[in-house]
Amino acid sequence: MKKLLQSIILLTGILALPAAAHAQGAGGDVNGDLETNIADVNAVIDIILDGEGMTAAADVNRDGEINIADINAIIDIILGGDVPTPDYVDLGLPSGTLWATRNVYALTPEDYGAYFAWGETEPKVSYDLETYKWYESDDAHSGFTKYCVQDGYNGYFDNVTELYPDDDAAWAHYPDGRIPTKEQMQELCDNCTWQWTQRNGVDGQLVTGPNGNTLFLPASGSRKEGTLYSTESRGYYWSRTVRADYSPHAWALGLKPDGWFTRYSYDRIDGFAIRAVRISRADLYIVQDNLDMGRLPIGETGTAELTIVNHTSEVMTLARSVDAPFSFRQDEGSAASITIEVPGNSRQTVTVSFTATAQGFYNSNITFQNPALDGGQNVIPISAHAVVTEASPEDYVDLGLPSGTLWATRNVCAHDPEDYGAYFAWGETEPKESYDWDTYKWGSSYSNLTKYVTDSRYGTKDNKAILDPADDAACVHYPGGRMPTGEQILELRNNCTWEWIQRYGVNGLLVTGSNGNSIFLPAAGWYWENTRYEENTYGIYWSLWLGQSPAAYSMEFGPDGWERLSMPERIYGFPIRAVFDNQNQPPVLKKK
Repeated sequence: MKKLLQSIILLTGILALPAAAHAQGAGGDVNGDLETNIADVNAVIDIILDGEGMTAAADVNRDGEINIADINAIIDIILGGDVPTPDYVDLGLPSGTLWATRNVYALTPEDYGAYFAWGETEPKVSYDLETYKWYESDDAHSGFTKYCVQDGYNGYFDNVTELYPDDDAAWAHYPDGRIPTKEQMQELCDNCTWQWTQRNGVDGQLVTGPNGNTLFLPASGSRKEGTLYSTESRGYYWSRTVRADYSPHAWALGLKPDGWFTRYSYDRIDGFAIRAVRISRADLYIVQDNLDMGRLPIGETGTAELTIVNHTSEVMTLARSVDAPFSFRQDEGSAASITIEVPGNSRQTVTVSFTATAQGFYNSNITFQNPALDGGQNVIPISAHAVVTEASPEDYVDLGLPSGTLWATRNVCAHDPEDYGAYFAWGETEPKESYDWDTYKWGSSYSNLTKYVTDSRYGTKDNKAILDPADDAACVHYPGGRMPTGEQILELRNNCTWEWIQRYGVNGLLVTGSNGNSIFLPAAGWYWENTRYEENTYGIYWSLWLGQSPAAYSMEFGPDGWERLSMPERIYGFPIRAVFDNQNQPPVLKKK
């Protein structure tokens, strides 16, 4: 009865508290609405009064009981407002890495804390593709738009393997915390002993370092869509490292009763817990290891912020410079070098700018000069990628070919010359999910074609041997462009040199004309049904020409260079490289 009276009195006294006084997903979210506020106090009181609805979330202070102490803990969260800063423990690891004693947003080492999709900094209600920050779907692309390595997943490519600080939930909430790398997680696994145990009613792994110090990792489960799975039997903790050969996945540390497992990668859209590591904390340090402005349309100016932290009590003055074509931006102006003062115990930012003037990759360095820095100098790499957003005649290259044919610098629907772009069945103008007879526009089988048929054995004969402009993906997407004829492909082969190279992690052929100009053809592979084959190892590009009625001519190449003009079935998904002529007329089929 005394406990009940305390709860009623306490409730009466705090009704004036703000309705949503704490960040979403913080500890104390008893009712599961991703906020910690008066509604959670009432939820705990209802549990105390009714004796029903007992949940782990209601035991806010993790003492194994649900009582007035949990109400007071929620009030402390509401009044405090900020996510509590964790302590870090030295486990005696070879690298010297310090690990946080509790999860991001957790109040105690046993708290699950909040759940985050990989690369997002706030928890949310549902964890799926529709809500994922780095995924988009439109007519041209459906795929991940950041942290895409090698394959340029569905047309996007940035070759970034680790989260930037701005996308790191640990960094967003803790001034000296980062999500650990895959290597740091592996170091934890290889150098510590692991014991499945229960602390304050919560299952998890007790991790003991070589020096005897410990940390507890609760079995926090995971969130998929709006459901929480596998608490008390599994734990999943994000690393900040994306999977290099499959961009939709990132690496994570997994926990189970008989130990740990790090050999697995998981869907980036899932909601996992995060346990921070402490970043190297010198008296004065620069947060970012590099700056990448990503893709910038021609003519636009991009900016990125570099953060400097001063842990001393005195003002620190830094001189810095940046190589062209980048510059620092200050008060609506820009300069190659600036000086900045960083007050004691504070952070300062400096803005770096870049104006995209010509298509290509731009790489440079920012140099910091200050005796307080290790060695007196720090060099930070910086990069940007200038791209065109719509193709025009200026995006075609004159290779000095006898016919005067100009070849496009990038594939249809590609952002840049190294992008694979979209894949098309022959005679179709939009990419799709599956490339087979069931989905083909011009016939349901090998012998039931409805257009582009020169032999009645294969369908309704119309004697069309070259694509109409309306069925030419290059013509539809790029005014003035056309898919090349077989003859134009052979002209390219016979009048150019072909060299297998790698550009920005993408394999392909550098095709150089007699005048020294060149184009790059990425080895984009090809699609059958919904699977891509030989990506980054082989290239097959459609021509405008029909071959035998069920097949069309294509250009094939591999590491040994040009291979052949072949006739695969029309239903396969291949990339397309457009051509353009000076009269803005479509190429004309010529008899051989």
